[in-house]
Amino acid sequence: MTQAQNYLKLESQLHATQARDSSYQAALYLLSTDTGLTNAAARYTDSDGIDFSSLKKTFLDVNERTGQLIDVAHNLFSWNSACTVTPFDLSRLGYPMLDQVCKGLYISTGQVKVQIQDRETPQPRLELDDSSYQQSIQFAKAIERMQAGMSREPDGPELGE
Repeated sequence: MTQAQNYLKLESQLHATQARDSSYQAALYLLSTDTGLTNAAARYTDSDGIDFSSLKKTFLDVNERTGQLIDVAHNLFSWNSACTVTPFDLSRLGYPMLDQVCKGLYISTGQVKVQIQDRETPQPRLELDDSSYQQSIQFAKAIERMQAGMSREPDGPELGE
């Protein structure tokens, strides 16, 4: 199954309002990166949410990197959950997991939105809309240019002139 199909499988088990929440989107994005992980997560996902505690137990001794991905997804979903994944651990995830975690971070802040194109077809596509993030970048660059311009302005007239 594709990531879009995996995402839709998990999303279908939630309420529509949950599926639009950036915390849910981040968790579903990460949990849909692998079909085996999606199938396991589906067993612990329903209209009440995602039971991360049970999901973590499923992967406790199976695959350390997948367990770390679940731990990050849980923390992005529930901000007060303890996350044992350290920056060092993240640096060792490598491609594509590190890339997926970084995208999950942007999704959880609401700067990137998950969009499923062609939902009703056999081959839906998952796309990330980063237009809000790009606007943030442009705004930050405009502020930097303004600050740089202010620091280059000539000094005003000397006192006593």
